[in-house]
Amino acid sequence: MTAADPTSFDLIGQRAASASVSVTEARVRFAQYAELLGVSNVRPPREGLVFKGGNALDFVWQPNRSTVDLDFSVDASHELSTPDADTIKTLLQRGATIATNRLGILLAVHGVKPNPRGTERDFVTFQVGVGYALLDEPRLRQRMTRGEPSPRVIRLDISLNEPICDAPKKQIDPELRLRVATIEDIVADKLRALLQQPIRNRQRRQDLLDIAVIMSQQPGFDRRLVSRFLLEKAKARDVVVTRSAFHQDEVRRRARIGYDELEITTRALFIDFDEALALLFALVAELDIPSL
Repeated sequence: MTAADPTSFDLIGQRAASASVSVTEARVRFAQYAELLGVSNVRPPREGLVFKGGNALDFVWQPNRSTVDLDFSVDASHELSTPDADTIKTLLQRGATIATNRLGILLAVHGVKPNPRGTERDFVTFQVGVGYALLDEPRLRQRMTRGEPSPRVIRLDISLNEPICDAPKKQIDPELRLRVATIEDIVADKLRALLQQPIRNRQRRQDLLDIAVIMSQQPGFDRRLVSRFLLEKAKARDVVVTRSAFHQDEVRRRARIGYDELEITTRALFIDFDEALALLFALVAELDIPSL
């Protein structure tokens, strides 16, 4: 956890001031913390879900840039490996109730929607909306108590069949214990996502920035593990991995779109695009992957 992450309602103002973030952002971070607490207090999601992506970096490994969604992958070896929408909703609501009782924030799972992502039907993502109301929002709390949805929503993405290479249990704070993807696992995922940009018609500017910041701030991560994890993750998606593939003009062009706009989302470090690209190429040159 970071100085920007309130662990109680009373700490929101203090954490906002100490971390130089807006009170609005600190309130959202508290809501995200509450949802993570709920996940960590129900055994199937605590054991079967792996926290990953930008918010895993920000909450656990590299405080710098928070993201909108809380991203999870389902461990295929766990009993939760093939959940349906109703199961996910039931488990998350159970955790939401626990978080409400402990922290005072009112949480309610509004909906769980499977997204087959077009032709990638083996990689379903459940998109979850969890509404919330803080202690100083009595009218909104009354509305939610009547079963009406909240306009304030935490988004969760829960993916199936994504390879999980390294995700130990992590004591994030005294009340919060989750399985969290390691730096090496997250870097490999982001490298795979960059190569997938042309295939999926996406732009992954945030992955380039996150990799560059990791290279700048935590350069000691294990390149051998990143190489192995990248090849495993790419194979599952039929993505060809070579050093030259990262130098494709289309990969660079798509990562460049909107990149400069990320600067306002960072709290500690923003790296210019050309420097970030140079750091990416330096990492790729060190990986044990095919050249062509």
